Amino acid sequence: MTDLAARAIQAENTLRQRDLARMKGIAVGLLGLAACLYVAGKWLAWGYLAAFAEAAMIGALADWFAVVALFRHPLGIPIPHTAIVTRNKRTIANSLADFVVGQFLSAEIIVQRLKRFDAARHLSQWLAVAEHRHKVAGYLNQAVGYGVQTLDDRRIHDFIAQAARNKLQQIDLSAFMAEGLARVTQGRQHYKILHGGLNRFADYVENAENDEKITAFIKGWSENAFVQSMIEPFVPTIRTAVVNKLRAAAEDENNGLYLEFDEQIKSYVARLQQDPALQQWVSDKKNSLLNQAEFGQHIESLWNQFRDWVVLDLSHPESVISGKLTQLVGELEQHLADNEQLGNWLNEQIQAALIRAANTNKGLVGDLIREEFGNWDDRYMVNRLELYLGRDLQYIRINGTLVGGLFGLAIYAATQLVAG
Repeated sequence: MTDLAARAIQAENTLRQRDLARMKGIAVGLLGLAACLYVAGKWLAWGYLAAFAEAAMIGALADWFAVVALFRHPLGIPIPHTAIVTRNKRTIANSLADFVVGQFLSAEIIVQRLKRFDAARHLSQWLAVAEHRHKVAGYLNQAVGYGVQTLDDRRIHDFIAQAARNKLQQIDLSAFMAEGLARVTQGRQHYKILHGGLNRFADYVENAENDEKITAFIKGWSENAFVQSMIEPFVPTIRTAVVNKLRAAAEDENNGLYLEFDEQIKSYVARLQQDPALQQWVSDKKNSLLNQAEFGQHIESLWNQFRDWVVLDLSHPESVISGKLTQLVGELEQHLADNEQLGNWLNEQIQAALIRAANTNKGLVGDLIREEFGNWDDRYMVNRLELYLGRDLQYIRINGTLVGGLFGLAIYAATQLVAG
């Protein structure tokens, strides 16, 4: 319990104690007034006043006894059937637990209540107010920011890395690669890869920045210095021929290069699907990679980058995440307003969740009430109950004083009437 909540409860209890003391004072004051009236009635020989006051005192004392007997022994005398609450603490605890569980946590009560309360409609109406939508989006922003910062922990990093490792180990990488390559070959999509590769290679050969590397490579065809000197003048011509050949090959999808590439891809797909040795090799390489320490470090690096991006984005006025969350809340309100089936589904889910929670926890709630109530010290329990109920119980004493006096007055008047 927070300090603020504790102070609020203490202030409320202080107010209750003040009200209880005031009501007790009124009840005692009425008893004292009745006693004074009785003395005055006897002294002045006013029979009606004396009869009223006498009956009022009897009523006040009788109801004082009844109220006190609920919590403790009147005047400390152990009169039978007094201190009812303390003597029946266990019975009261069981009855209270059964009452709360039976009247508030039963499935029938929950269903009846929810049928009268259309949660989806109320939520839609509440979200229709722009201020409320922004408030919900703000809470979601705070939750996201708090969540990513809370997860900045070595144990969380290790858990994420291990979870990723376990998930990837379950993947049949051979089948995954085979399916991916098969999809690429559909509609000759893999030809684009070869086309781009040939043109990139031609660009590299043609680039003047690579003159020295290309010249050295061509001259390296022979180790003889004389032959190299003979080749060097023809290097530009050779380079041009190679570039032209590469670009021509890239544009002609019917040449042998494309057909050979197509056959190689299809052959590799078939091997990935059917060759146990290749499948085992792929699996071993995958597991070897996953078991390296660098894998966990890479996952941690990715997580840190994601976390930093989220924190940075949420700190900006034009946050992408905030905008998406606000949009999401607005769409939810619109769907709830327009889609009756969605509203019915939401109500059904809320009802099912509450019933499930009630059925699962009502036994625990009952046990909690019994245990907490049973563990209370008698004095503490009496003080707590008197604090919360005592103020209203003082009205019994007040009413007993007044009603007793009226009955006494009526009896005295009837007696006088009969006596003539």
